[in-house]
Amino acid sequence: MAMFCTKCGKKLEEGQSCDCEKEKNVNNTPQKNNTNFDVNELFKDYLDIVKGLFTAPIDTIKKYTKTDKFVLGIIAMVINCLISGVFFYFLMDKTLGGLFGFASRGYGSLMSSSVSLPFGKVFLMGLLFMVLWFLVCALAVYVIANPIMKDKLNIKEAFALTGVCSIFTTLTTLASLLFIFISVKISIIILLLGATFYLTYLYQGLSEITAINKNRLAYVFVSAVGIATFLAIEIVPRLFS
Repeated sequence: MAMFCTKCGKKLEEGQSCDCEKEKNVNNTPQKNNTNFDVNELFKDYLDIVKGLFTAPIDTIKKYTKTDKFVLGIIAMVINCLISGVFFYFLMDKTLGGLFGFASRGYGSLMSSSVSLPFGKVFLMGLLFMVLWFLVCALAVYVIANPIMKDKLNIKEAFALTGVCSIFTTLTTLASLLFIFISVKISIIILLLGATFYLTYLYQGLSEITAINKNRLAYVFVSAVGIATFLAIEIVPRLFS
């Protein structure tokens, strides 16, 4: 005689128990949050970008300028900002120390040959400058490219692009930080070269991932960089005045 489950109505053989309750429990088990990210994967991606920016920069930028790489882009910018804050302190320390040393040789005891800078304040100033610059640059890229130029670039892709390009600048800033104890001039040259590479990669990245007319692309790029630089220079000093 055929038997049926009293809960789901499934036909059962004699002595067979229904597994509908088990299936229900499995279906009701909370799933892992898709917003979680794998630290190991982020670290691997970061190293892959470091390598790719030297071997195949444009291919690397295209590969990692994706919506799902938004978190990676943010982390890359945070790392850059922290290192930039440290570099800014030592740059100011070496520069002002040199100026006061020069002045002391000319004015004797009227000028001190040493100057003490508060690390926390100077570090925070450099960090906030870069945070504001990256934030405004990414937002400006998105606003100008998407709503104004009617491109399909979304805001997460704009942050991913800005973050990926910042990784090369992070490397050059680290190199500048090491050389600043040897030669301030060499350190600044390395920093300027890093900034040049960053701007070049950002422009080429925009060219590759957007469908903006090439005759108009320069306006997107220059406007974004100009707005970011202006606001960073205007706002950050006011915070510490």
